[in-house]
Amino acid sequence: MSTASAKTAPILSIGHEFLAVPSRETAILADHMAATGEREDPAFPVGAACRIDSRSPWREIAEIPVGLDPEGIAVDVARRRAFVACSRSDFVSVVDLETHEVITEIQTGAEPIDIGLDEQTGRVFSADAHSDQVTIIDSATLEVETAVPVGGYPSGLTHVPEFRRLYVGNSLGSTMSVIDLDSLETVATVDAEPGAGAIGVDPTRRLAICVNFVGASANFYDADSFEEVGRLELGVGTCAIGIVPERGEAFIVNSIAGTVSRVDLDAIEVVEEIRTGQAPVGLTLAPAHDRVYVTNRGAGSVSVLGVADGVEWSQIPVGHGPGGVAVDAHDGRILVANAGSQTMSIVEDLLAARPPVPVLETPSPVLGSKLPPFSLEDYRTGERRTNHDWAEKKYILNFFASW
Repeated sequence: MSTASAKTAPILSIGHEFLAVPSRETAILADHMAATGEREDPAFPVGAACRIDSRSPWREIAEIPVGLDPEGIAVDVARRRAFVACSRSDFVSVVDLETHEVITEIQTGAEPIDIGLDEQTGRVFSADAHSDQVTIIDSATLEVETAVPVGGYPSGLTHVPEFRRLYVGNSLGSTMSVIDLDSLETVATVDAEPGAGAIGVDPTRRLAICVNFVGASANFYDADSFEEVGRLELGVGTCAIGIVPERGEAFIVNSIAGTVSRVDLDAIEVVEEIRTGQAPVGLTLAPAHDRVYVTNRGAGSVSVLGVADGVEWSQIPVGHGPGGVAVDAHDGRILVANAGSQTMSIVEDLLAARPPVPVLETPSPVLGSKLPPFSLEDYRTGERRTNHDWAEKKYILNFFASW
C-alpha cells in the first residue's frame, strides 16, 4: 500500500522516540517551482531509469509498513525483494518489490541494524547489535542458516565480493571483524576506535576503512594484512561511508556535524565538507557514481549530492526519521528505511543532472525550542522513564543506538 509522504512529518530522533515537525515536501517543491517558474504536474510520467529534468525532481512510488525502527536495507535484484533490518522488532522484513507488500518476517538476534546480501552465495547478513553476532539468512528459502559471533554491539557491515570478505564494525568492542563469505569463519579481528560502525572498502587500492561514531574518526587498513595505514579525524558523529574508486574518493557522513566529508583516498585527507539536511545518517551511491544519496534523519528527506561538484542538487521527502538507504539496480529507485514511520519508502530521483538553482533548506521550527514532556523505554527493565528522570541524570540516554 502506498502512502503519500506529504501526509507524514519529518522527525527529530531522541533515543528510540521521535518528535514530529511539519512536513517539508510542500516547502521543497514550492522553493523549486518558485525558483524555476514551473508549475506542478503530478501526472508527469517519467522514471529513474530514464531521468530527465522534470517539474518535480522526484516521485514517490510507495511507503510500505515494516517492523519497528527499520535501519539497514539490502536488495535482492534477481528475486525482486528487499530485506529490511527492523532493529526493535528483532526481525528482518522481506518486501516484494513488485507488489510492495511484506511477504514474511525472519527472526534474527536482538536489534538487527545493518544488513547486506552476497549474490554469489545468496546469503543475507544481519548485524545484530544486542546479540553481538551476525545472523546469516538463505535468501532463497528465507530461513536462518546460522549465526557468527563478532565483537560488542555490531552496528555496521559491508561485503566485498572481490575479496570474499564480510567486514563488521563493532561499536562497543571498538573493533572490526573480518569474516570469510564462503566458510563463515572469522579471519581477523582488528582494533579500531569507540563507536566503530560503517565500513567502506576500495578494491582498487585494497583499502578497508572503518568509521567511528564516538571517535569522530576513520581508520584505514591494508585489506590484505589488516595493518593500519592511516587515520583521519572527521566531524562529530561519523556513521556512514561510500567509495568512488575511479575518483579515488570516499564520502563520509558526519551526523551531528551535519556534513559529508569528501576524502582523497591516496593522500588520506579531507578535501571538502559538504552541507546536507539536518542530522544526516545514511549514504549510498547511485549506480552511475555521479551522485550520492544521503538520508537526513532530522529533516525527513534524502539529499542528492553531485559527486563531481559537491553540490546538493535536491532533497527528496520520505518518511519519518530516514536512516538506511539503498538503490535498486533493476530500476534505479531509492529504498529508504524510515525509523520513525516504521516504513520503507520507495522513491525516484528524476534529475538528469544538477538543476539550475540551488537547494535552500527551511530551518526546522523546533530548533532552539524546549523539548515537550516525553518518555522513553528503559531497555533493561522495559519501564517507561519520563523526561524528569532523564533530567535528574538517573539514566544514560543512548543516542547512538538509533542515530
